[in-house]
Amino acid sequence: MKFGYWEKFKLKCELQELTEQLSQQSEYTANMGAACCTLLWRVSRCEESIESILVGSKVDEFLGMVSSTLESFTAAFKDEMPQEQTEEIQFVLALCGIITNIAASPYGRDFLVTKEYGRALIDTLLSVLSEAPNGGQSSRMKNLILMSLYNISINQKGLKYIGGKSGIIGLLAWLLQEEVCPENRLHTLRLIQSLTCENNNPNVLHEAKEVVSYSFLRQLAADRNADIRETAIELINDLKLSGAEQ
Repeated sequence: MKFGYWEKFKLKCELQELTEQLSQQSEYTANMGAACCTLLWRVSRCEESIESILVGSKVDEFLGMVSSTLESFTAAFKDEMPQEQTEEIQFVLALCGIITNIAASPYGRDFLVTKEYGRALIDTLLSVLSEAPNGGQSSRMKNLILMSLYNISINQKGLKYIGGKSGIIGLLAWLLQEEVCPENRLHTLRLIQSLTCENNNPNVLHEAKEVVSYSFLRQLAADRNADIRETAIELINDLKLSGAEQ
């Protein structure tokens, strides 16, 4: 079937119009998602709201959506994270913030570690830490993820689940040295401390002995940031007591 010049021109115009409509729809969806999730992030700061949020048939779907969104977002910006704030980034940060607030609640962190979709989300959070680049908006995302994981580790089942992940201490030891954001370094230190000092898993302690740089911890023990300095000193002493010191 052959098309004349005008038919081709008409098809080209229609294609361009459809492309513009899809772009507008995508932008609208991103704006709406960012707005709704930012509002839910604020609501979830109230601990009394967590149980209400986690009741209903859509919870698994929501946790699955958070996992898939983080995975696709990290894959898209694996080499370099955008430096400027966009609606897409705000949407992702809001999702991470909601999970952080859920994990800050005793009911919420127990829910995450006992449900299939919650454990899958924990796996995704660990994966994002290992794959997301440093700098830019990535630092804010990692900040929220590290706080989530620390809060989950407060729960004994959460501690066992995260501590049972192969290479977890190696990942955190690497992140501790690579991370340039002081707050993220602090959260990483606290998570390592939680996993090594409250965990009876000998594999975790053995891995800490193998991969946590004692000399680097000494450097952090002299850091200008008081919280980093104090946490590093505590971790050094804890590792000595556990026999994991290098």
